[in-house]
Amino acid sequence: MRREARKIRKVVLAAALFLAAVAYAQEFKIRAKIDLVVVPVTVKGAGNKLVTSLAKQDFVIFEDGRRQIITNFTSDPVPLSAAVVVDTGLPPESLSKIQRTFPALAGAFSQFDEVAVYRYDKFVAKVLDFSADTERVETAMNTLREIKPRALSDSNLPRGPFSTPGPVINGAPVVPPGQAGVVITSPPKVTNVLNDALFEAASDLAKREHNRRKIVLVISDGQNNGNDHSFDETARSLLQTGVQVYAVGLDQPFPYSKTSVLDDFVKTTGGDAYFVDSIQSI
Repeated sequence: MRREARKIRKVVLAAALFLAAVAYAQEFKIRAKIDLVVVPVTVKGAGNKLVTSLAKQDFVIFEDGRRQIITNFTSDPVPLSAAVVVDTGLPPESLSKIQRTFPALAGAFSQFDEVAVYRYDKFVAKVLDFSADTERVETAMNTLREIKPRALSDSNLPRGPFSTPGPVINGAPVVPPGQAGVVITSPPKVTNVLNDALFEAASDLAKREHNRRKIVLVISDGQNNGNDHSFDETARSLLQTGVQVYAVGLDQPFPYSKTSVLDDFVKTTGGDAYFVDSIQSI
C-alpha cells in the first residue's frame, strides 16, 4: 500500500508540475511580429529594354547579408497611387513646352489608379488630392497649363553652375575700369524646394492603402535649394513609405545621370529616370 501511495504522490506531483508549466507558458507567451514587405522590381536588359519574362526563382533578396524568403511573387498589374510633382519654377521656355504634354500625362493612368498632383517652386502646393476620377485629374493638369512662368527678374536668373555674371579671375568678378569702388554681387539663387515637394508627396502616400504600388513622378530640372527638409530626411521618408521615384530631368548638364539630385532619389528608391537636354522630343 505504501508503494502504491508513493506512486500516486509521484503522479500527482508530476501532473501538478506539468499544469504549472502550462500555466506559466500561457502567461508568458513569446510573440513575434512578421511584416510582409512589398518590393517592386523593374528589370532592364540591353538597350534599356524591359525584361518581362522573369519568375520567382530568378530573384534573391538579402537584408543585412541574410537571405530573405520570397513568400509571394506576381507580375500582374497593380493599382497605383501616383503623386505627380511638377517644377513650375522652370525657365519660361522649358515650362511652356512641358505644359503642352500635360493632357497626355493625365491619360497615362488606368481606371484603377489614383493620382495626386503637386506643383512647387518657392513653395509646395497641392493641386489635386488623390483621385481616381479621370476628369478631375485632367482638370488639375489643365490648371498646371495655365500657370505663368516666374517674373523675368526671377526666372531669368542663371540656373547653371556657370552663373557668375561678367568676367572672373580665379572665381572673383573683374571690376571694369572706371568702376572702382562699385560692389559687384552675384544674383541670388532661385529657390526651388524639390526636397520639400517629395517629402510632402511621401507623407501623403503613406496614408494610402497598402495594396497599392506607390510612386512619385517628378518633372524638374533638378535645382534644389531653400528646403526645410534635407536629402537624407526626404529619402528616408520615401523609403519608409515604400515609394519609388520616377523622374524626367530637364535642361540637365552632361553627363546627366551623374550630376542631378534627381538621379540620387531615383537610385535610392529603385525608380527610374529619363534625362534630356532639350524637351522638343517629349
